[in-house]
Amino acid sequence: MFNFHSRLSGRLAVMATATLLGISLAGCDFIGLGGGDDSDSGPGLFPVKIDGSWGFINQDGRIVITPQYENVEPFSDGSAAVQIGGNWGYIDTSGLLWMGPNYRVAGQFSEGLAPVRGTDFSSLYGYINNVGEPVIAPAYDLALPFSEGLAPVRIDGQWGFIDRAGNLVVAAQYSDAQQFSEGLAAVEGRDGWIYIDRSGGVAIDPSFAINSATPFSEGLAAFATNDGWGYLDRSGTPVISPQFQEASAFSDGRAAVRDGRFGYINSRGDVVIESQFAGAGSFSEGLAPVRFNSEWTFIDVKSGRVVINKTFEEADPFVSGIARVSDGGDNPRIGYIDRNGEYVWYPTR
Repeated sequence: MFNFHSRLSGRLAVMATATLLGISLAGCDFIGLGGGDDSDSGPGLFPVKIDGSWGFINQDGRIVITPQYENVEPFSDGSAAVQIGGNWGYIDTSGLLWMGPNYRVAGQFSEGLAPVRGTDFSSLYGYINNVGEPVIAPAYDLALPFSEGLAPVRIDGQWGFIDRAGNLVVAAQYSDAQQFSEGLAAVEGRDGWIYIDRSGGVAIDPSFAINSATPFSEGLAAFATNDGWGYLDRSGTPVISPQFQEASAFSDGRAAVRDGRFGYINSRGDVVIESQFAGAGSFSEGLAPVRFNSEWTFIDVKSGRVVINKTFEEADPFVSGIARVSDGGDNPRIGYIDRNGEYVWYPTR
């Protein structure tokens, strides 16, 4: 949700783009999304909470995996991290616990591997495969899921990238790093953020300082300077000049930006949906959640008009035809609606 995950520098910028990239590290206090985020619901299974326990429903609102877990993460590559007794393990889409709660941190599977951290506070991060075998030995302060064959890892406080065999292919030399997207990754060096290619070569190093940078999406990447947020193309040209207070990734040809209030621009920088919202989420499946004052609803990508005649305390983008909504607060009731605004799962907690 864009207003909750605003574009920030450093490690928080990874959280800001987690919904777009489906990143999650269960159990990690400052990286994981937690709370059963369903930004990447995998095989059409969605987290629900009943009487304080988490399980999963399908798109029709039928319980597929009985609520029994302290916390859950989205399905990815056929597995979901679940919390049992304070630690994390993995289940498959039938609900079979195929890896016991052996980890303090359990990341989402991506490209057949998941970053994990043992239960000891001194444990380092390594990677397991989708049958639970440790394939990259624990050696990292922090580790993120693989994307485009490479994963960001932190060694002695510096970030680099490893391949699926565990080879360090980009030396640990950056103060921060994000996942690869569209062939490039944002990394933070001494003089600000730049973009590197998969060999570690510098692909974008503009003449001006970038204070914060985000992954590429639909050929553009949001970046921030002292003048505000704008967008770079893959050549490093600022095709939309820095001017916004906040800027999100492009999806469905639109990006939410804030200039006083939130509106949407196209890839040329034209305002296509007037700045009028107190909060705005990404378009997905032709709809986007937007906030008027304190209530959320949904608008259409073509007209920008409200298309669901209901409001919610919080709302997430649509995934596989349904969207997660809640009544807000520290312990919200969570439900799911279809594209007509009808509940497929009435809010529970």
